[in-house]
Amino acid sequence: MNKTALLALCLSSHAAWASAGADEPTWQYTVQSGDTLWSFAAKHLVSPAYVPKLQQQNGIANPYRLTPGSRLRVPYSWTRHNESAVTIDALSGPVSIQGPDGQTMKASTGLHLVAGTRLSTGPDATLKLRLADGSTLQLGANSQLTLGKQVFYPTTGAIQSLNQLDRGSASNAVVPKQLMPNRYQIYTPSAVTTVRGTEFRVRSLNDKDTAAEVLRGKVNLAAGDDGIDIPAGFGGRSDGKQSAALPQPPQLEGMITISPFNPPLLEWHKQHGEAGYQVTLSDAQTQQQLYSRSTDAARFYPELPQNGSYLLTVRARNELGIEGFDASRVFTLQANPLPPLVFNDGSRTSQRAQTLWIGSSASPERPGWLQVARDPAFTDIWHQGRVEQSAFTLNVPDKGKWYWRLASLNEEGQPGPYGNTQEVRIDPWYRLGLPGDRKLQSRRYPLANARYTLQLARPDAPERIVWQQNASEPAWSLLRLPSGHFIVTILVDGDGGYHAKERYSTVFLP
Repeated sequence: MNKTALLALCLSSHAAWASAGADEPTWQYTVQSGDTLWSFAAKHLVSPAYVPKLQQQNGIANPYRLTPGSRLRVPYSWTRHNESAVTIDALSGPVSIQGPDGQTMKASTGLHLVAGTRLSTGPDATLKLRLADGSTLQLGANSQLTLGKQVFYPTTGAIQSLNQLDRGSASNAVVPKQLMPNRYQIYTPSAVTTVRGTEFRVRSLNDKDTAAEVLRGKVNLAAGDDGIDIPAGFGGRSDGKQSAALPQPPQLEGMITISPFNPPLLEWHKQHGEAGYQVTLSDAQTQQQLYSRSTDAARFYPELPQNGSYLLTVRARNELGIEGFDASRVFTLQANPLPPLVFNDGSRTSQRAQTLWIGSSASPERPGWLQVARDPAFTDIWHQGRVEQSAFTLNVPDKGKWYWRLASLNEEGQPGPYGNTQEVRIDPWYRLGLPGDRKLQSRRYPLANARYTLQLARPDAPERIVWQQNASEPAWSLLRLPSGHFIVTILVDGDGGYHAKERYSTVFLP
């Protein structure tokens, strides 16, 4: 069956469906104690006039006496039904809607959609639809779906829903019905997926191939005259003859839970048989989806809009292109405000005995928070407090190694992430040497083969770079830098396509 024929079937009118012939699908009703054809008709049929036809079709001698447990074959068109609408339950990202009349509609939650409506999602977007019985269809990113016939059977709560997935993916959760099974089908250019109460995904890979993955229940994936039944925990493709077990959830246990860097370094362990991954990222509070990406590597570096909690969901893809079960982890981004830049003396000694000198980009407008400790883990903090000047001195009680670090304070007066830990050795005055090469330092990223680029621009022309230098460590000699007020940008690049950008406004370089 070609794409045009499939779409025509999916969008066929209710009148044509209701007048179907002998091959019309039938409801297999199980007779209950006390049922008669007349009581059944009064509750479920469009009209009691169908009783003689129902009696003849099922070979029943006495319409007042039915055997409990026996089956009645009831054409769907004889049962009470009405056309229903589909409601937008949630959406995020670019979504476009075209009504049956070709008019553009504004996408919003609560909007009711009817047969013939065409829905499209853009990059990283998602659209969740709710059907009359509570079943849901979630359209993935870069997908297009045309709504077909939507019928609701009020006496049983069942639905008929026929939809055309032109491209992309759709995740479906169909509510099982005990009395009357739902009739739920998704057409793609290459296959038809039919279910009766299940949770599954359909992906139109191209015009000749469709993939289906069943999480719960069972579906039938049919391409032309060929079809396969796919049970729960298995997936299949329309160009194949067999189903295969779904990949297990990826192992995310070693992933970070708090990230002081943006983008966060979201990395996990790649297991045998995992050829790639489908990754989605949402705001954990609002459930707003921010990213939906396919990747071959067991890592994801998304740039996030702000501090907060985020939900990462990952499913593996095997060599057959079948996607498996989801694994999810919540992590917290605490990357802002950026820690102050540091002016550090490379000699690691003080200018005077027992005097600790702190140089940074802290100012009254952008205050910092200083911690000084005896140990690099800062379990024994000797001093902490607010710093508002670029040059700050502190008398320490004795000589030896000291450690200090700086964070910036946010609008609520709370410190953000700390910069690199600085080690200083306080020597007696008679052991003091010459001052070292003072350097401008930013924080170090935990990246393999990290590369740092310092860019300087004048405040009156922030987009015009007047000085730039690359380095393998985030440190640049002040002797080689121009002096004055600059907007400082530091670019960070690492293996695997990692890229971060830190921007500091109006820093004075001595």
